[in-house]
Amino acid sequence: MGVGFGAFVLILSGFVCKLLGLLFRLPLTRLLGIGGIGIFQLVMTIYAFALVITSGGVTNSLSKLISSARAENKQFKVKTYFFRAMSFSCLFALGVGFVFLVFGKFISAFQGIDATTSYMLFLVLLPLGALLACLRGFFQGYENMLPTAVSQVVEQVFKFVFGLLFAYYFSKINVGAGVFGAFLGIVLSELFSFIYIFILFLLKNKHIYKGESGAKEDKREFDKANFLLTLSACILPLVNAFDALVIVPQLMRAGFSNADATSLFGLQSGIVGAILNFPLIISMSVTTTLLPNISFLISKGSGGRFMIEKGFKMLLFLILPTTFGVVAISKPLLQIFYPDISAALLDIAFSLMFYGAFAIIFTAIMQYLNMLLLAHGKFKFILIITAIAGVLKGAITFIFSAVPSINIFALVLGNIVLASTVSVLALWKLKQISAFKVSFFELFLLIFATLLMFLAVFTFLKSFTNNTYLGMFLAILMGMVVYFVITVPYAIKILPKRMFKKHKES
Repeated sequence: MGVGFGAFVLILSGFVCKLLGLLFRLPLTRLLGIGGIGIFQLVMTIYAFALVITSGGVTNSLSKLISSARAENKQFKVKTYFFRAMSFSCLFALGVGFVFLVFGKFISAFQGIDATTSYMLFLVLLPLGALLACLRGFFQGYENMLPTAVSQVVEQVFKFVFGLLFAYYFSKINVGAGVFGAFLGIVLSELFSFIYIFILFLLKNKHIYKGESGAKEDKREFDKANFLLTLSACILPLVNAFDALVIVPQLMRAGFSNADATSLFGLQSGIVGAILNFPLIISMSVTTTLLPNISFLISKGSGGRFMIEKGFKMLLFLILPTTFGVVAISKPLLQIFYPDISAALLDIAFSLMFYGAFAIIFTAIMQYLNMLLLAHGKFKFILIITAIAGVLKGAITFIFSAVPSINIFALVLGNIVLASTVSVLALWKLKQISAFKVSFFELFLLIFATLLMFLAVFTFLKSFTNNTYLGMFLAILMGMVVYFVITVPYAIKILPKRMFKKHKES
């Protein structure tokens, strides 16, 4: 599968999954009520963190190590990496799931919610998540992104169907049972997703059962990579949990009431974050697709400079207009999704979106540079710089959220500092081990085109008030024309045919 097609498939599946996730939340909120969706979110937050602990690094570990083994013509290493990942991740996930089975009622009581039965399902959910992570990492190591994309869509479709069906059925008992029904639907969705990708694996990868296994050194190599990447993946959820813990009391110190502080946090983390994070689908798709390709080339000794530079240019070409395009249409978009939002909150939300856009751009760059470090095997360095940036973000949130003139914008400032810190440190390291460059003229051209696009869309929407939907459609169309007309020379350079040809293994 070519690089361009692989990225396109993941971007498309990412948008489909995000849309299905949004469609799932809206009727689920009506079924469970505000209190019920609050319980669901609290359990989901714990589940997401448990999933990171048990399988957060395994997909990228397998993708990088398998692609490197292929480049070295050492297929026996692939077998070792894969079965080591399957056995370790599943056993660890079972162990963590058992902890929730035993202590779920105490966790539920501490949170003050009725979710004991939902926590019991972690015994099945976490091993299924680990299996899916291993299989997706295996296919990505062979530069095949289609199984990952399809399995993600399958998961979201069945979650939508069975999650809502069981939530409706069990909510007749009580709200806690309704939350259990939603998570039972998620169990089935992951099961169907696993069945699909496992059957695909059995049909197309019978060769992995043949031949010798790798040495203990190969197992230790996987363990080291997986351990360091899992620790790195845990840092951001921990920092976000810290933000959630301190932000309301700190905002109250800034002069806000408890209700207003809670509303501001909900506005930033829920409403603004849900919309603004959409463009990160692009960066995740590009980095996921390029990781095995660049790892392969580095292991072959070529360095992959051409692909690194083209990939970065493609990322900027897509992420800049998408991010600021979302900001430009954010006011009418928020009014559509949240018709009851007040004018004051709408203005705050727009400001959060605008400044948050810079955090999104830096985050996309951070993800790309971290991918390059991962391709070079710099697992420990990724952990160190992520930890440093995480501490800085936590300190900024705690200190500046208590400043009345900054308040909730401290979260945005923290995100910008975190992503930019990691990016600068990663770039410093990469300059020592990899030769690639970025043209400042091309970068200026993209920024100039993005600025003109933003002004054109924003100005048009302010003047066009007859029909919100028509206005948004015309504004988006006009913005695309403005951006692509200005960036035609850039687009011609980054889209040569050879960029989309898969390299051949020797």
